[in-house]
Amino acid sequence: MKRNRMAKAKPLKRSTSTTRSAPIPVHDLRRNLSTIGLWALGVINAALIFSMISKHFLTGNERMISSVDEVPELSSQPLKVEVLNGCGVQGLARKWADVLHNAGFDPVNVTNFESDNIPRTMILDRLSNARKNGMAVAEALGLPDDFVSYQTSEQRMVAVSVIIGKDYDRLNIAQK
Repeated sequence: MKRNRMAKAKPLKRSTSTTRSAPIPVHDLRRNLSTIGLWALGVINAALIFSMISKHFLTGNERMISSVDEVPELSSQPLKVEVLNGCGVQGLARKWADVLHNAGFDPVNVTNFESDNIPRTMILDRLSNARKNGMAVAEALGLPDDFVSYQTSEQRMVAVSVIIGKDYDRLNIAQK
C-alpha cells in the first residue's frame, strides 16, 4: 500500500538554530537627543510667542511709550552746571563758569577734569535725552549744537557738564 503523502504530512519543525530573526533596531542616542532638543525648543518658542501675544494684544490696557520724553520745565531756579578743565590751562574753568553765571546758570562745580589732555570741548547733558539743557548752555557759550551730547550719570548732581578741551583757544569764549 502506498502512503498518501498528502494525508499524513508531518508539520515541519523549525529549528531555532537555523532561522534568523529580524535585526533588532539600534537606537541612535545622538539622533534621539537632537529630536528631543528640537521638540523642547519648539515648545519654548511656542510659549514665548504666546507670552508676547498675550502681553501686547490681549491685555486691553496698552499705553504708548515715547522714547523722547521731555524734561519737565524747571522751576525758576537756575540750571546747575559744572565746568571741568580738561586742557590744563590754569584758571580757564573759572572764566567759563563766570560766563555761564552771567548768562543765568548756576556753576556749582568748577574744577579740573580727570585728564588735562581732552582734544575737543564737550557739553554733556545729564538730564534731557533731547539735549535741551545742553543746547541752552552751548548757546550761552556761543558753541554749535554738535558740541552737545546726552550722557546720564548717577554720580553727577548737575544738569549739564562742560568739559573744556584743548580747542578752547579757537572757541572765542573769553570775548563774552
